[in-house]
Amino acid sequence: MNRAFRSFALALVCIVAGTWLLCSPRDQASLPSAPVPAPVPAAGDAPAAGPASAAPQTPTAPRSTIGFRSRVRLDEHFAKHGAEFAAPTADAYLALAQAVRAAPPSGEVLEITRPTDGVISKYDRSSGAFIAFDADSTIRTFFKPNDGEAYFRRQSRRSPRS
Repeated sequence: MNRAFRSFALALVCIVAGTWLLCSPRDQASLPSAPVPAPVPAAGDAPAAGPASAAPQTPTAPRSTIGFRSRVRLDEHFAKHGAEFAAPTADAYLALAQAVRAAPPSGEVLEITRPTDGVISKYDRSSGAFIAFDADSTIRTFFKPNDGEAYFRRQSRRSPRS
């Protein structure tokens, strides 16, 4: 299967499955969402023993829904690298990035975590795609480096940069 078709197929699957959003969890606070009703205890249920939790836990977004830090960063990366993947839209480009990020390490997908700052880099040998993302899964970059796997190997030795 050629690279362009494979990339398109991955994007289509991700889009149809509805597993993408355009922002990271930090940006999702501003997105509208439906209120979730509190569970109603059954008749005769006693309250749980012990002290109540001091602060509610903030749910984290599933990995597959986290994108770039902002829509602006997604649009900038798409403008620069979208054609490398034959991605017709920024959303398709994001879906491809999320698919590479979600791929488990294997003979085809290499993964390195940079010890200096925890940035995770992956390189897909079959497509030539490189992705770097933070420990919280926020995507930093996604593109096809000119020197492929050699670029990926250099990233493990690179100094941290924000």
